[in-house]
Amino acid sequence: MSQNRKRSRFEIGTLIAPTTILITIMFLLPLIYFLRVSFNQNILGGFMESAWTIENYIGFFTDPYFLKILWNTIYISIAATILTFVMAFPVAYILARMTSKWKRVLIALVVFPLLVGNIVRDIGWIAFFSENGLVNRILTQIGLTDGPVQFLETPPAVIIAIANVVLPYMILSIQAVIERINPALEEAAIDLGASRWKVIRTVVIPIATPGILAGTLFVFILSMNAYTTPLVIGGTKVQMMAPALYAQITEVSNWPMGSAMAIILIIITLLSSILYLRVIERTTSGSNNTTTTEVKG
Repeated sequence: MSQNRKRSRFEIGTLIAPTTILITIMFLLPLIYFLRVSFNQNILGGFMESAWTIENYIGFFTDPYFLKILWNTIYISIAATILTFVMAFPVAYILARMTSKWKRVLIALVVFPLLVGNIVRDIGWIAFFSENGLVNRILTQIGLTDGPVQFLETPPAVIIAIANVVLPYMILSIQAVIERINPALEEAAIDLGASRWKVIRTVVIPIATPGILAGTLFVFILSMNAYTTPLVIGGTKVQMMAPALYAQITEVSNWPMGSAMAIILIIITLLSSILYLRVIERTTSGSNNTTTTEVKG
């Protein structure tokens, strides 16, 4: 029996080893390199000197320019996550409860945007939000505005565009969990006199919390690290961390500061995710005992 276990562990190890080595080489080593470079000292002219200094981190947290970029990133990521959840939940609920043959077609339509590059979708949003775009034409024709309104290079435009990019992930995450909920629970609550909204609020959402958490956390991480969308839609007026650190490396040739920004972005994303999970864990642990409470009324 022990020999079989050892053989099984060896077989599992041989299957995991190539992936582990690949992840180490392609992910961890670049992070280690960026971490080391972040302590180097930048020299005017696009050069850097090997050193062990934290001046790049101090410079980031004491410079209003970088702090504004960090605030934009956090604010836009949270807003995009909330907007994505609001848009995704009704669609996910309908798909989860749909039994017609069109369900697969609708799921395919949800997944289809993932097959299109972000830059293509962002260009579509440029045409949508531009001065001669659809939104401005409608507003002008119905008389709400006298001329074109500046939508591009504004936080709302970036939030909407990012939410559009990550929306399929949220829909699929929530739908997968709602499908596992027995519809009889909702029918029983309705029979007891609960409204549809109260059934969703007191029955569906508490049980679907794992899917909601997975979707919102995934969307938040993607939003924090978004590059193409804020670069194309936000331009120079609405900057986020990923485009800003890339500009530090490629345009300013300040590798130490760009590396420090990359490390800061990773740390903030991880800490935010851990804090988010801790808070939600406490919330759900307190509400688990109330999922079977009375829904009458």
